[in-house]
Amino acid sequence: MMTRIPIPVVATHDLRRGQGPIIKRGTPGEVTGVTGAVPGHYTVTFWPFGAAGTTVVVDHLTRLDLKDA
Repeated sequence: MMTRIPIPVVATHDLRRGQGPIIKRGTPGEVTGVTGAVPGHYTVTFWPFGAAGTTVVVDHLTRLDLKDA
C-alpha cells in the first residue's frame, strides 16, 4: 500500500479556472494528484480563504504554476 505524502506548494501567479474563484499568487495549497504523462500535470487543493475556509481544487497545472512552499 502506498502512503500519501502531502507536497506543500504556493501559486506562482493568479490562477483562474472556469467559474471558480481566482487563486491569488502566493495562495498555499497541496499537490493531491499528478498525471503520468510527460510533461506531468498537477491537481492541487488550495486554501484561498485560509486553512479553516473553503478549499478549491484546480487541475491541469504545470510546474510553472507552482513553487515549493
